Order: sequence, then structure tokens, then C-alpha cells
Amino acid sequence: MEQERIKEEIRSMFTHMGFEEDIEDIEAHQGTTSRFSIRVRQDSSMLIGERGVNLVAIDHLLKKIIRKKYGEEQKFTLDINDYRIKKLEDLKQDVKNAAREVRLYHREVPLHPMSSFERRIVHLLLAEYPDITTESIGQEPARRVIIKPYP
Repeated sequence: MEQERIKEEIRSMFTHMGFEEDIEDIEAHQGTTSRFSIRVRQDSSMLIGERGVNLVAIDHLLKKIIRKKYGEEQKFTLDINDYRIKKLEDLKQDVKNAAREVRLYHREVPLHPMSSFERRIVHLLLAEYPDITTESIGQEPARRVIIKPYP
């Protein structure tokens, strides 16, 4: 499915939600998965929600609408005012700090609960550290990563 069609669906959804006037721009970024970055003029906190839950819900609904309307599943992520990019950078910094703490004090450091996507990133980031291991524990939505010194 072409990017322009997805952009149209994004605009339509935001219009139905009453945010048509707030959309400044919708930019498509190609990569392994397409990313549609929406710039909004006003405070984006209502669209993003606490810890991104509204953004995840909007992303999910949009994909369902597109699949139902066009009969094809689309792989893309929706971002508002670069929230996901900033959150990813913050996560990387938190992981580096936790790894430093594990190395310094030789003890486990639990991270806050996070999504499976975020946990995967933590595991991948720390896979290159030979003296550190990671483990996911708990049940959703409180599942988290524990960073440990390698035995």
C-alpha cells in the first residue's frame, strides 16, 4: 500500500477524533518498517497519553481500519511529535546507566515495566556486553528486564 493512502487514513482518523486543525504535517520515513511522523501544533499529551498508551491505541486502531478497508495488513509505526524517538533515546541512556551500575557494584538492577518491544531493545543493546546478562521477569503489564552481572 502506498504511503499517500496511509497518510489519507491518518488525516481521516484525526479529523474524526476532532484533531484535524492540530495536524501540522505528516511525514513518511522508510526503513525496515515505515514510520509516519505526525507534527501537531497544540499540546500532544492527549494524543500520546501517559507512557504512550493513547499513541499505541491510535496506532493499533489505524492498522485495524486499514486492514478492514483495504484487506491488507500494513507494517508501520505512528509517531507524534517524535515521542517514540525520544522515548527510545531515553531508554538507551537508562540501559547504559544501569549497565554501568551493574559493572560497578556487581549486583542486579531491575528496570521499570516496559513493552515487549522495549524489552527486546534492552536485550539486544546488552547482548554485546560479555560481563552482563539480562532476563525478563513478571507478567504483563508489569513485565520488566533485570540486568545482572554475568555469572
